[in-house]
Amino acid sequence: MISQLQDFEKLHARKRLKFIKIDEKFFVYNVPESYLLQIDDFTKFSNEIVTTTNPPVKTLILHTTYECNLGCNHCYINAGSKKDNEMDSSELSKIVKEFGEMGGLCVDLSGGEALLKNKIEDVIKTAREQKLRTVVLSNAVNLDSNQLENISPYIDGMAVGLDGLYSSNDDIRGKGSFEKTVKGLEKIAETGIELSLTTLITPESIPQLTQFPEFISKYGGKSWSLVMPRLSGRFMKEKSKIEKTYLLWEEVKNKGLLKELQIESKKYNISVVLDHILVPGAKRKIEETSKNFVYDIYNKGRACWDNTITIMPNGDVKCCLFFNGQVYDNVKGKSLKEVYESSKRKTALLQFKKYPVDKCPFVEKHQLECFDKSLK
Repeated sequence: MISQLQDFEKLHARKRLKFIKIDEKFFVYNVPESYLLQIDDFTKFSNEIVTTTNPPVKTLILHTTYECNLGCNHCYINAGSKKDNEMDSSELSKIVKEFGEMGGLCVDLSGGEALLKNKIEDVIKTAREQKLRTVVLSNAVNLDSNQLENISPYIDGMAVGLDGLYSSNDDIRGKGSFEKTVKGLEKIAETGIELSLTTLITPESIPQLTQFPEFISKYGGKSWSLVMPRLSGRFMKEKSKIEKTYLLWEEVKNKGLLKELQIESKKYNISVVLDHILVPGAKRKIEETSKNFVYDIYNKGRACWDNTITIMPNGDVKCCLFFNGQVYDNVKGKSLKEVYESSKRKTALLQFKKYPVDKCPFVEKHQLECFDKSLK
């Protein structure tokens, strides 16, 4: 099986492979491509093998700061100003190191605006040392070119939020934000960092969706995620707008919008990813047809809760990003493994599992390739 990994020796030399033991079985994780292969002959790499927790944890969503240079209407953590109770970069690095040692695979560094965090470079380098697939979530506003150059060798990509073209983005993210984000996209393209875009679906952005694949391709982007608004954070006051968005989405979907997006995305070689809520039944179909070890082994139950650790800037640990005030522990003064394996987490998960996946108020977090053949 090991021969199936392209340029195996090169990846190994660059420390871009991670060897993992899960339930007495051995796997190698290709960090850049984010997939697992089971291996039989692991003796050569025995000193590199990491044993996962039980159950294994795949993703760490680490909110590094509440500080942000925008005040987006839909922000689910009410980011804006830095707070006194935020963890510093050394505490964040410790969490990332422990996560890697637990057999974790991916870390998303978010905020607020993650790149405003003091010494965020140290956290990023720690993630690379732990052989984690590392993505920085950013609004790309006022990016520092030197900072981008410094972190580019250590990250696997940047996910930038853009919720519309021109004024439709400014309406939700603030006046002038679209132009500033475009300048940031240009800087990201110049450094060669892998770019993905995330777009919140709103009544204003829906008519523009078919234009996005061409727009993204101008900056070298290869992936585009579409997400539905949630009744959370600052959007708690926007219930009527959220309801309008859901109704309008159903209307355009029934008129063939998904087919139009498929055509446009293929034209510009863009991979389109949708929230589970946008493609009813998709999660079940993916599970039935999946041949991917990462999915089969790590995504037991609900991917958003069962194999993910979400940590807020103050150390609070949550099962779900969107439930306001839902915290089951705090990682300050504790090891991450202790928190993950605690009875508090198990109790919290039992409460959340009372919601069937399709009836969860915020729906399954795991994102699905909407144009995969298995969904048709």
